[in-house]
Amino acid sequence: MLELATREEMQEREKEACERYGVSTLLLMENAGKAVASEVLSILRSRGDIKGVAIVCGTGNNGGDGMVVARHLFVEGVFPRVYLVGSPEALRGDARYNYEVLVRLGLPVYGVASPSDFVVEQGTIIVDALFGTGLTREVTGIHREIIQRINAARGIFVVAVDIPSGVDASDGRILGEAVRAHLTVTFGLVKRGLVLFPGRTCVGKLKLCPIGVPLQAQGGKLVLASDVRRLLPRKPWFAHKISAGVVGVVAGSLGMLGAGILVALGAYRSGAGMVVWPLPPELSVMVKVHIPEVVSVALSPSLSLWSYGVGDVEHIISGFEARRVSSVIVGPGLGMDEGTKEFLKRFLMSTPVRGVLDADGLNIIAQDRVQWEGKLEGWVMTPHFGEAARLLGWSAQEVSERKVQAAQEIARFFRCVTVLKGPGTLIASPQGDIFVNPTGNELLATAGSGDVLAGLIGGFLAQGLDPLSGALCGVFLHGLAADLLRAEGRASLLAREIAERIDVARKVVDDGTWRFPLLDGDFPEKPGT
Repeated sequence: MLELATREEMQEREKEACERYGVSTLLLMENAGKAVASEVLSILRSRGDIKGVAIVCGTGNNGGDGMVVARHLFVEGVFPRVYLVGSPEALRGDARYNYEVLVRLGLPVYGVASPSDFVVEQGTIIVDALFGTGLTREVTGIHREIIQRINAARGIFVVAVDIPSGVDASDGRILGEAVRAHLTVTFGLVKRGLVLFPGRTCVGKLKLCPIGVPLQAQGGKLVLASDVRRLLPRKPWFAHKISAGVVGVVAGSLGMLGAGILVALGAYRSGAGMVVWPLPPELSVMVKVHIPEVVSVALSPSLSLWSYGVGDVEHIISGFEARRVSSVIVGPGLGMDEGTKEFLKRFLMSTPVRGVLDADGLNIIAQDRVQWEGKLEGWVMTPHFGEAARLLGWSAQEVSERKVQAAQEIARFFRCVTVLKGPGTLIASPQGDIFVNPTGNELLATAGSGDVLAGLIGGFLAQGLDPLSGALCGVFLHGLAADLLRAEGRASLLAREIAERIDVARKVVDDGTWRFPLLDGDFPEKPGT
């Protein structure tokens, strides 16, 4: 997995490295600027339509990096136009030093006091060195106007130094306005905000360059195909339907049978050997029209506004035990009537099997969240932002703005693995570890998509994966299936089509042919690694 660093971690690790190895911060700035200059030179050589370079510097260390870029380009015979947004008197330390070097070289540095002072010419590489990873405040004033001018320009190529200016390095928020880069050259470690949405949309291609000292981070990990390949369960030649894993489904109500059907499809496509779904006989017959492989546990035949009730708990648990169910998926399409709420409470307290909690299962738990504190160990919860907000007592906007903290808090409070669904889905362990999933796209925004995901994860749990590994594999393949569909030119899809592409997604992972489109060639994915 690819280590991710937060803003605070990056600052601490660089400081520790300098103290431990006796490396100066000036050398780190030199290494960073030289790496960006090398990328700019490469672009100039390969793009005949690009003729010049403009470097936009702020007064902090990121601006100092930009000035190092300017010097190295100058030495190579390229004469960049260097802009400084702010007063030279505001420059300090290493940034001040590199500014003075440019002055001695005779390379002009143009002050920018108003937007009109910054000229964007077609056929130019713009190097964004306004703000680095240390930015925490909203971008306003002249800086915001400069960013807007960069984003509005046509016929340019934008290279961001370390992180696009305006993106929060820790959580990917846009701090008012952010540069939309074609290439981001980051140093030492990948910042978490570069792979989280919406910041990820500003990155373009991402290149990680060494900074001259070894660094480690604990800000989370980006899941790669090689990680999923190692985790995926493999069936031995002597497997049978029980040893391959039996999934129990507690989903649906009279008007929501489709949710359970999609769960069952996801579970079977994970490789599970059997899916057991307790239903009244009449409904079971309807389900088998769509997926005849589902095995039934017969419930009361009454269909008048049918939903699960307290009287079904013992019968379902004994039926699951008889069929050797090894994981359960609870919640999709259950409904929220009082009888169903009491059923869920009794079932969760009585079942010896763990699995996935989704949809209405989460909404019912959220209504009495304190009762469930610390009691869902071994479960995987799969909320979207709205469900997460109810589980936390936050607003959906708060969850959106504090995604990492939201996922970690749900996992900590309930002691479960949490899958916070959405762009750049997050997976959190009860211990606070955070994982960023790189697959998936807007095609997943369709009814039933989450039901397929719940089935996938539950299927992997039935095959013996632990909750965290099952969640990582399920989320990755679910998103990759949608990526493959989009690559086929699809503009829309049905949830069952996601399930139908899981086998193809798994083959792509096994073959080592998938690549995260954000990353460049420095992140190899090879079979067997």
